[in-house]
Amino acid sequence: MTKPTPSFVSGALPLAGHTLEFQRNSTGLDQRGRAEHGDVFGFKLMGKNVAVVTGAEYNKLFYTETDNSLNIREVYSFLKATFGEVLFTAPKERYQNQRPLLQAIFSRQKMAEYAVAMQYEVQRWLDRLGEAGEVDISAAMLDVTRDVAGHAFIGPDYERELGEGFWGDYDAISRSIDPILPPTWPLPKFIRRDRAKERLNAALKPLIAKRRQNPEQYNDLITQVLAQPEKDGTIPTDDEIVRLFMGLLFAGHETTAGQAAWTVIQLLQHPDYLQRVQAEIDAVLAPGQAIDGGVLRNLEHVYWAIDETTRLKPSAAMQMRIVEQDLDLGEVVVPAGWLIKVSAATSHHNDEAFADPERYDPLRFSPERNEGKNTFNIIGFGGGMHKCTGMNFAKNEMAVVVALLFQQFDVELITQDPHVVTGVGANHPSAAIVRYRRKRQSEHAVVQQEAVAV
Repeated sequence: MTKPTPSFVSGALPLAGHTLEFQRNSTGLDQRGRAEHGDVFGFKLMGKNVAVVTGAEYNKLFYTETDNSLNIREVYSFLKATFGEVLFTAPKERYQNQRPLLQAIFSRQKMAEYAVAMQYEVQRWLDRLGEAGEVDISAAMLDVTRDVAGHAFIGPDYERELGEGFWGDYDAISRSIDPILPPTWPLPKFIRRDRAKERLNAALKPLIAKRRQNPEQYNDLITQVLAQPEKDGTIPTDDEIVRLFMGLLFAGHETTAGQAAWTVIQLLQHPDYLQRVQAEIDAVLAPGQAIDGGVLRNLEHVYWAIDETTRLKPSAAMQMRIVEQDLDLGEVVVPAGWLIKVSAATSHHNDEAFADPERYDPLRFSPERNEGKNTFNIIGFGGGMHKCTGMNFAKNEMAVVVALLFQQFDVELITQDPHVVTGVGANHPSAAIVRYRRKRQSEHAVVQQEAVAV
C-alpha cells in the first residue's frame, strides 16, 4: 500500500496557498501545523509543496540526507547570483573540496588569534560609548560584528585596506537577495548589486596580490587560504578567494549580530540569571585581562545564556532542502520534487526535549540537566556534517561582548519588548534601546592596536 504524503496545515488560500502567512509569520504557521498534525506536516509555498519536520530524529535525517536524497544547493540558488558558487551554493564536489580549508580557517590556533581581534574591537566599541548614555543594541551589534570580521579576516589595518565604501557595497549586495524574483532581471537592486560586486572585486584583489607577493608580512584569512590547499591540493584563485570572503561575511556577520543583541536583551529581561552571569564575569575576568581560551572556558553561565538565546531567538530559524528522491519518514513519505525544512519554531519548543520550553532558562544546558545533550534538537547552527563551521567563532564573539559589556557597565533595557524582525536575511531584534553607565571600579585597559597581531 502506498504511504500518504504529509497532511497540510489549515488556512491555505486559493492559488497563493500559505505563501502570505509564511512571509508574515512563519513561526505561527509552523506551530499551528504541528498542533494540527504532529511532527510532520505540509504547507503550500508559491505553488510548491513543503514538508516540515520536528524533533531530533527527523532533524538528524534531514542533515544526514543532505547531499544524498536532499539537495541544499538548488534551494539556495538565489544566493549564487549574489556570492557565486561558494560554500553550500557550490556543487557538492566543490563544497567537499573546500571543507579542509574551512576547518583550517576555524582551527583552534586561529580561534585563539580571533579572540584577540574580538576583544580589541569590542573594547574599542565600549570606549566610544563614553561614561553614560543610550544606544540601540541591535544596531550596535551590527557595527561591532562588522569590525570583528574585518579585523579577524583582514588584519588590524582592515579599515584602511578595505576602504570607506566597502560596507556600503556589502550592504547593497546583501539587500539584493531575493528568493522569489529572477536575479537576472534589470531591477534597480540587482543593478546596484552588480556594480557593488565590481567595486568589491576591485578592492579585494589588490589585497590578495600583496599577500601572494609577501605572505610573511600578513596573518589573515587571505594568507590562510593561500597557504592551505583544498582537498584536491589546489590553491583557490583570486576570484574564488573573493567569493569565499564574501560568503563567510554573509554566513557569520548578520546572524552573529542578531544573536549577540538578543543575548544581551534576554539577560537584561531576566535579572536573576544576569546576577549569575555578573558574578561569573567578576570572578573570571579582571579589568584589562586578555580573554584567552582559559577565560572563555570558565564563562559557563555566559555560554549557557548564548545557547538559550540560540534556542529561543535563533537568527537562522529554518533551513530548507529540495527532495530529489522519495524520503520515507515512517508513516508518510515526502515525494521527490517537494521542499522540506526543519523549523526552530517547533523543534526548539518541543516539550519532549525541553522542560517548560517557553521559559527562558539557561540552566537547562548545565551538566546537571543537560537538555542540550541531543544536539539535533536545536537547529540554529545546522547539524551533523552540516553544522556551521564558524559556530565556535560566533559563540566566542558573543561571549566576549557579554563579558566586557557587563564587566564595565551597568545596563538597563529601555525598550521592554523588542520583537523579532524577519526577512530574507537573518532574523534579528527590532530597535532595542539600552541605557548604560560606566562602573566606577572599571579601570579597564585599552588594548593597543600595535600590539594586536592578527
